[in-house]
Amino acid sequence: MITAHVSEQPFDHLKLYSEFLERETDATGTVVLHHGRVKRPGKQVPNFSSVELKPLVDDVDSRLAAIARSAEEKFNLNQVLIVHRLGMIGACDSVLLAIVSGKTRDICFAACSWIVDEVKKEEFIELIEHP
Repeated sequence: MITAHVSEQPFDHLKLYSEFLERETDATGTVVLHHGRVKRPGKQVPNFSSVELKPLVDDVDSRLAAIARSAEEKFNLNQVLIVHRLGMIGACDSVLLAIVSGKTRDICFAACSWIVDEVKKEEFIELIEHP
């Protein structure tokens, strides 16, 4: 199952993880997650006041879904969830949640890392740090 979308509102990573687990079967041996948060110092503005995440394309949800589908196929995953924040957020706020499940830990860790790398290329979501 593939779930991928953006959210302009804060998301509850624990609730999303719990819902993810409810959809699992006994074919899953490992679940790996990445919970990305906004950290200081910033990349351009070390002590930023806020971070703005702006879509660079009209179809961010479909771009995230394409990454999720690619990961599912490349790593033979059982399930993939990607949620990315948009809008104005602050330090320590959740920015990205990626959860994958599969048969073994090696493929799940590799898949989760690959997903994060693909999203962080910033090809369809721009990160702007405000002083």
